[in-house]
Amino acid sequence: MNGPLFSGGGPLNARRVGHDRYSMSVRLPTDEDGLGGRECPSGSCSPGYFKVKPGTGITGGQTQAFCPYCRHADDPNGFYTQEQVRYIKDLIFRELHQNVGKMLGDALDLGPSGKKTVGGGFLSMELSYKQGSPPHVHRPFEEELRRDLTCPHCGLVHSVFGLATWCPDCGRDIFMVHVGKEFEVIRAMLGDVDRRRKELGHRVAARDIENALEDTVSIFEAVLRALTRRHLKGTGSSDQQVEEVMSKKVGNRFQNVELAAVVMKELAGVELFDGFDQGTRDSLNLTFAKRHPITHNLGVIDRKYLDKARHGGLEGREIRVGAVEVDGAIGTCVKVLGHLHERLFPDTAVRTLSAGPTSVAGGAQNDGDQMTGIPPPPG
Repeated sequence: MNGPLFSGGGPLNARRVGHDRYSMSVRLPTDEDGLGGRECPSGSCSPGYFKVKPGTGITGGQTQAFCPYCRHADDPNGFYTQEQVRYIKDLIFRELHQNVGKMLGDALDLGPSGKKTVGGGFLSMELSYKQGSPPHVHRPFEEELRRDLTCPHCGLVHSVFGLATWCPDCGRDIFMVHVGKEFEVIRAMLGDVDRRRKELGHRVAARDIENALEDTVSIFEAVLRALTRRHLKGTGSSDQQVEEVMSKKVGNRFQNVELAAVVMKELAGVELFDGFDQGTRDSLNLTFAKRHPITHNLGVIDRKYLDKARHGGLEGREIRVGAVEVDGAIGTCVKVLGHLHERLFPDTAVRTLSAGPTSVAGGAQNDGDQMTGIPPPPG
């Protein structure tokens, strides 16, 4: 059979470079925000999946790209997803289906009708060929991710699951940018409290503030756990050893300000609140302690809270927590975590601050550090 297996151009951008040899390039589709999926080539990486926006970040001469979770380095074209591979194969098979059918019809000389009569008179035979429908090509399935951000160093727009550490393009440590993005969400919620109170009532607004406090404590805990895991791995501990330490020595202690300080001193040899005055530490401890009755007792003060907090409140009454108080706790958390990050990983921690206050309900503002990078150490 004569004829090309692949037509020139088309969705494959096919170009014949030799006998039955073709060069092809496929433009992979992106989501509604212009981001395309990427997957870490390392089989042991989890979650491994992320997205990048073509045309941002390093746009020329890039020889290496990185996984934002494990920092596996590879050729920039090596981070394809299995869905993208399937999509390219579907395009190839559809093109083959169409062209092979045409080649078969030409070889049998069937003509436009797809039929041909051979012989005549007493003995004749009709040949016919009807090509089936071409296979349908489905776009690559793209997962929904929870965090979009821009690398402050190379400008790459990308999206990841959870708390990642590295920029996929330049490989720089942008962990605290991720942390800042999480706190930005909470501050946005706090900034909407007054509107929600007017439209939906005081109880809804109170629940919004309580949820913001719970999220603040959860982020504080998650960041400490991530930094601790990274520190332990950096000292040579195996994955199994790290998980054993996290299970036996950490547990849920990072939800408690005082216990978190004890654990960090034991595991990393650093003072969590180094450079912070006792008043700041006590204030954060008091705010965090309010999470217990909110999470476990519908916001009603119980004896366990009074024993821990040792500060005001009557048993059986509802806990009081304000947007300004939560915003203040966020500001302290950002500084504490950023300072800890700089001390644990001085070779990769980079300051990426931009100035400007963040408004919250009631007109309160933070101290001028936006949640877009690593805050300066206290003092």
